[in-house]
Amino acid sequence: MNRAKIMLISGILALTLAGCSAAVRGTGDASASASIPAPPTAQAEAEAAVMVDSIPTETDVLAAREQALEGMSPDQIERLTEAIKAANLCLEQKYLFNDLFEKLEDPDSLYWNYFHQTGEIQIGWAVEGGLDMASICEQENLTEQEFYTKYGKAVVANNRYDADAFITLLQELIAEVQNENLDAELQSIIDETEQAKETHIVEHVNHLYKKLHDLDYFLLRYGPADVGPYVKDDSTISKYYGTLSIYTIQHDGNG
Repeated sequence: MNRAKIMLISGILALTLAGCSAAVRGTGDASASASIPAPPTAQAEAEAAVMVDSIPTETDVLAAREQALEGMSPDQIERLTEAIKAANLCLEQKYLFNDLFEKLEDPDSLYWNYFHQTGEIQIGWAVEGGLDMASICEQENLTEQEFYTKYGKAVVANNRYDADAFITLLQELIAEVQNENLDAELQSIIDETEQAKETHIVEHVNHLYKKLHDLDYFLLRYGPADVGPYVKDDSTISKYYGTLSIYTIQHDGNG
């Protein structure tokens, strides 16, 4: 059977820490268009406005990083930084361009296979244009799953790390960490990954994304300086979700 390859924009994670490629099995072509995240709600805008004053500066980040990474070797720091960066970029790309959270709102979505399987996994179905699923299902008395089985082509991706493998990697990284605050941040990623896998509740993936984002852009790197010069739109790498306790602790300690 012929195979038409479709590349998914991504990198690595529990959702895949090595690069995510997708393919459609069969002879038909399938296309995907990048989607723009929905405009923020009034509540989200209000929360963002409140958080402006609490965004860590580059000075804050450098000081917090020195504290968080104290006692680690250069090789250990590089390994941690690259793992978190790769995981963040994978989720970020899936969020911005592939409707990650919308797809995972369905607990039965094939996209959850990223948390359960490695190797070549199915993440969806592609159907050739012109087929009216509703009409065909009614005419042939088919369920949605029966329709996809009969007329669809499996969209697949190569997944190196499922949830269990990602958790194992994080546990190895934690073993090299000396700072208890950084230890706790990594443990929270493990907890959210485990909960996402067990419950298929999308909020856990959302929390996971925000934690990885903040660790990458506001601790292990500083997004505006380290990434900003290389992107046209710096709104994502300049956003801070406020998930890192180390800044709260420092603020409280300084009165």
